[in-house]
Amino acid sequence: AGKTHSRRGRPPFRGDRRAHALLIRTMVSPNATDDPETAEKQPELVKASFKDIFHSFVLMGWTAFGGPAAHIGIFQKAFVEGKRWMSLTVFNELLSLGQCMPGPTSTQVSFAIGVTQKGIPGGLLSGMLFQYPGLMMMSLAGAGAAEVLVNPDDWLRGVSAGLSAAGVALVVSAAVGLAKGQCKDQTTSALCLMSAVVAYYYVSNWIFPLLIVVGGLTTVFVNRKNPVKMPDANETIAHLGLSKIGGGVLILLWIIIWVITVSFTSVTKYEDNKELHWFEAFYRTGSIIFGGGQVVLPLLLKDVTDVAVTCVDAAGALVAAGTTGATCVSVETAKSWITEEQFFAGLAIVQAMPGPLFNLSAYIGALAARRAGANVAAGIAAAWLGLFGPGVMLIYGVLPFWGAFRTHEWYRRALPGLNSSAVGLVVAAVFQMSFKVRELSPMPDASVVIGIVSFYAAHFGVPRFWKNAIAAGDKKNEPGSQGQPSPPWMMPAPLAILAGGMLGLIAWAAGCT
Repeated sequence: AGKTHSRRGRPPFRGDRRAHALLIRTMVSPNATDDPETAEKQPELVKASFKDIFHSFVLMGWTAFGGPAAHIGIFQKAFVEGKRWMSLTVFNELLSLGQCMPGPTSTQVSFAIGVTQKGIPGGLLSGMLFQYPGLMMMSLAGAGAAEVLVNPDDWLRGVSAGLSAAGVALVVSAAVGLAKGQCKDQTTSALCLMSAVVAYYYVSNWIFPLLIVVGGLTTVFVNRKNPVKMPDANETIAHLGLSKIGGGVLILLWIIIWVITVSFTSVTKYEDNKELHWFEAFYRTGSIIFGGGQVVLPLLLKDVTDVAVTCVDAAGALVAAGTTGATCVSVETAKSWITEEQFFAGLAIVQAMPGPLFNLSAYIGALAARRAGANVAAGIAAAWLGLFGPGVMLIYGVLPFWGAFRTHEWYRRALPGLNSSAVGLVVAAVFQMSFKVRELSPMPDASVVIGIVSFYAAHFGVPRFWKNAIAAGDKKNEPGSQGQPSPPWMMPAPLAILAGGMLGLIAWAAGCT
């Protein structure tokens, strides 16, 4: 592991470039094992205390910009290379474990790091310290922006269009980087393609886990004769949290809650118990989502918005969709919890905030509650706990079993297929969101241009022409010397989002289409 990308390489991820470089070295080879010779030169592993966990995570949650890719890179640099709480082998396995289960991967890893150090309370401490900054800021954004985003002025729609275009551009950057990191041979590339095509064409609650399972079974079969590197047997895991019985009970409880909420919402009207319907929708989504925050977005959009297509002919009479010469528009119905514009504005905001993209649920819960005249705190709690709950319950429930099956060959052979299929879901989400953002924008062509510029700035970087010119001038008079061009400036994700909003405002003022 680690030979595919050098330390000085710049893999195409958004956000913190060094963090993403670390992620690539982790994700490119999830089957990697520690080299015994190298391990001897490494400092001994350190067992963290509650104080260590608190000091490590209390500020990290406020600075974890860039999405799940950056979060994983930050974790590796801090807890594998820096503090030596665990080896790279164990970290890789925790990352892969999170990717194999529903829920936000970076959130699950943040809980798992604490669990391996100080058991159940250690996981709660590390996980909640990592989540709360983003939760607070997205809750305030949803509660405070409700009236402004319901019927926005034209200039605000321009800003929102620019924010949304830049937000999708960052997802595109993440998709490109993930595809390069995970799809390294013909089998994994084909699985990524299949997953993207099927997920885009056929949107269903069960299609995502099915594609993940098919990908894992495929690489198990294709790699059945290839040797598998096993984890270092000399390293022991200090804590796995619950016992196997406790883990099994927690997994069963996850299923029971799912069944009960679905049963109750099927026999109750939305107007009679809005909070239960919100919780059920987010809990269902959190229970079936593989692949991280980018994959959850299309399903959430379908659940929280209800759009009716109205078509009129040249005379203004209502006609059926598909009628020749008819003009059709999409209008939110009374059943819609929030508007599509509010959703995509929230998508842009959450990518400019620290923490997991799943914190978008707090924003949606606040907006839905304000629109329905319900308690805002109840709306935030129903949406946020519903979306995060399944993933956290599963990581606590599965960790005891992971300690046993982490040495099984079939599990390690399945990882490349599981990961590449998950990347395909991200690719499908990119196209779904891109077309939707262009459709909603009051200036669709300008939004596409803003997206292209934002993608270039965050993915390839802004060229430093002035520094290159100065460097060339300084070296010009030195015999035999050649000026080295300065590397481009990789625009951070929050700044790219803000720049997109400014460009949207400028495009609106200029009357762009």
